[in-house]
Amino acid sequence: MELSKSERKKLRDLTGEIYETEIDRLLGDLHVQFERWQKKEILGSELQREIHAFDQHQFRELWSMYNNVTESMLVARGVALGLIDAAKVPPELLAKLDVGYWQEEK
Repeated sequence: MELSKSERKKLRDLTGEIYETEIDRLLGDLHVQFERWQKKEILGSELQREIHAFDQHQFRELWSMYNNVTESMLVARGVALGLIDAAKVPPELLAKLDVGYWQEEK
């Protein structure tokens, strides 16, 4: 797929936005565990295990994906999964992305 310089920049910007959305969701899940700990619903040791699991699994998988998948694929995935509004992607760029491939993952 041939992309112009401005399209590559737009992909980088959109990828950053999608990444922040995904990390916010993961941190939101972890935040729930902190709230449970504050309410004395779980022990500190249980919270520590949740933090470790987050770091070793969810965050590592996300980091790996964003460092090993092309920006065009990440943006297509983000659109397909509703992580970003397709209206934020210029129509000519959206037409170059394989959004349909990722829609099965939803």
